[in-house]
Amino acid sequence: MLSRVFAEPARFIPRVSSQYAVRASDPDRPEVAVTGVFSAGAAQQGLDGQAGGFSGGTQVTSSSATFWIAKAQADALTALPTKGDAICLTNRAGQPRYGISAVQNTDMGDITLILVREEDDI
Repeated sequence: MLSRVFAEPARFIPRVSSQYAVRASDPDRPEVAVTGVFSAGAAQQGLDGQAGGFSGGTQVTSSSATFWIAKAQADALTALPTKGDAICLTNRAGQPRYGISAVQNTDMGDITLILVREEDDI
């Protein structure tokens, strides 16, 4: 139900990546259309350390972006997303592209992609 109400179309872009090379399309895994729920917002993370005697703590504020794919959509994918692949949000202005920095699978069969915004010329 959630995916039917809040989902948006995207293009899943499988890529081949190696440590010292530019990412390129993966010829063995074709691009496919996928529907999921994109979420972006502020994130806050505390820093842990060894120093003592300080009151309060250091906080780092950043942004966090995820793309959630329901089980039915995940089951229909011809190849599962992996770190280094990309998602392009096709209905958004400028069709922003996000690299996948982590993939979280649940025992319910859905997938959450942890995303990092990429520049257009990558």
